[in-house]
Amino acid sequence: MSSGNCTVPVNAEMNRYWNDLAGQRWVQFQQQLDGQIRNIGRMAMDQADLRAGQAVLDIGCGCGDSSLELARRVAPGGRIYGVDLSQTMLNWALERAGYEPELAISFERKDAQNAKFEPAGFNHAFSRFGVMFFEDPVAAFGNIRSALAPGGQLTFICWRPVELNPWMAIPIDIACRFVTPLEPITPGTPGPFGLADGARTKKILTEAGYRDIVIEALDEAFYVSGPGTVEAAVAHCIGMGPVGRLVADVDSDVRNLVAAALADTFSSFHDGTGVRMASATWIVTARA
Repeated sequence: MSSGNCTVPVNAEMNRYWNDLAGQRWVQFQQQLDGQIRNIGRMAMDQADLRAGQAVLDIGCGCGDSSLELARRVAPGGRIYGVDLSQTMLNWALERAGYEPELAISFERKDAQNAKFEPAGFNHAFSRFGVMFFEDPVAAFGNIRSALAPGGQLTFICWRPVELNPWMAIPIDIACRFVTPLEPITPGTPGPFGLADGARTKKILTEAGYRDIVIEALDEAFYVSGPGTVEAAVAHCIGMGPVGRLVADVDSDVRNLVAAALADTFSSFHDGTGVRMASATWIVTARA
């Protein structure tokens, strides 16, 4: 396992966001976040033709959960190279990987849009919610394609539109009862829903030089913050993502009102194990 230096990121705004604020929060809520998206991430991995001995590029690997699972799937003899903008998250990924030293995993802080990857060095490129943030997605996916061997596979999972994802839409609506809404996001803007338009995503990949592009909808309920209490789900919600930004600068009385309203709503979705709500994603596969 190793961790190295990065090329200078092109995505300056996203670089600041993931290193100045979001990275710390993702490490803080790592267990809840992994518990939330681990299963649907593995469903995306099931669409990849992963076998022992293969080399996999994990894009936006974050705190390393996806890299660890990929490494198990290509062992023995395989290797994982995880890249992310956030050094804070990569430091945590490296520590976690240290508990499974038999796995061949390395991490490096790189921007996948302009990073100098080993040409044709990977059988697969995979991402679990890590490819929606590029300023120039055609250039980024083209650069990722250059890292794939001929016929190599790209597989990723990303969110469909926010209105199809009540796990996020409902908390945003609740918070906006008490605080000023954020400015509407222009479709296609880098962010969690940057690839929500399936037709646009297919066009991006086509322009980036991929073939055999398949975009499949996955509708799968999951736990909002992993298994746990209503209170844990509320804490996660007001500490992360759009709701976290909405309440970041409000006084404690307003924050408490938002938390109470979230708790009231989340209680009706608690199934005895956790707060479980619907999600809507795309699983995308393509060939270099």
